[in-house]
Amino acid sequence: MRAAVIDKPYSIELQEVSLPVIKHPNEVKIQVVVTGICGSEIHAYHGTHPFRVPPVISGHEFAGVVVETGSEVKGVSIGDRVTVEPHYGCGVCKTCQAGNYHICKEKRVLGTQEWIGSFGEYIVVPENTIVKLPDNVSYEQGALIEPLAVGVHAVRQAGVGHNDKVAILGAGPIGLGLMVAAKNAGATKIFITDALDYNLEIAKRLGATSAINTNYEDSVERILEETDGEGVDTVFIAVGIQSVLNDSFKIIKRGGKVSEVALFGKKPEIDISYIQNKEIELIGSNMYVREDFEIAAAAIAANLVDTSLLITKVIPIEDIQNAMNIVDQKLENAVKVLLKF
Repeated sequence: MRAAVIDKPYSIELQEVSLPVIKHPNEVKIQVVVTGICGSEIHAYHGTHPFRVPPVISGHEFAGVVVETGSEVKGVSIGDRVTVEPHYGCGVCKTCQAGNYHICKEKRVLGTQEWIGSFGEYIVVPENTIVKLPDNVSYEQGALIEPLAVGVHAVRQAGVGHNDKVAILGAGPIGLGLMVAAKNAGATKIFITDALDYNLEIAKRLGATSAINTNYEDSVERILEETDGEGVDTVFIAVGIQSVLNDSFKIIKRGGKVSEVALFGKKPEIDISYIQNKEIELIGSNMYVREDFEIAAAAIAANLVDTSLLITKVIPIEDIQNAMNIVDQKLENAVKVLLKF
């Protein structure tokens, strides 16, 4: 089969590789139709991702069609249009038994050396990871369910509710997904920051009430001014930059929550006095669970998110190097770039 292989840092090419095969009776083979390029793929491309290490067939946000099922598969049929929750836990540890398989220390993640990702034409997954696409959700929309589920999980975990004020620091695909999830959860004041006007314009069209370009404006000053000096109920860190982390502690209200969603390339430093003085609750948000996927899929099906604003380009897999360059170097105004087989 064809697969886009990150063979070494800053090198990716389309290759012919072995077709993955069903080895266990609970497994399902899927033909990938479209797959998104995530920030974690860019980290892998740079050789800086903690577990997507070249050589690797990456990719984990996708939609496709079932082409083969194992002998014990009961709820999935050949021809089903699906996406996949791209991780699973060991199933036996206390964390998994408590339903928190997304933070199992032994969990496997799609798009690593252990589990060929959706940059390949076919993948094999356990049946319990499959989420069927609603009839009115296209393959392209289906590839957005994963990044939107990241936002759903973080927003649910932080307990965002009606009339809340939130700030989302970073307006990339994850930040925009956080914003949509916060809006759908009832937040009425949504600040979002970024250094790119295009992303901020998309954020406004999706429902942000204040979009702040950090190149031209002091986001801390603006947010405090618009909240009468109090700050916001919840801050979501959606880009892994030290200065962004610093800002989060300044704009959170006393007793508020700071949710860390982003990957940091370098270990950040924390001024812990903010946490103590303001009694800040600092929480981490790691991927999602099935319910988050189902909520994201239902939101797309119900037209609660304008996916046309998020899908910027659909590029043939044969043009993988150009697609990676667009995302990596921000060569064009792009929110989400999809690859199509």
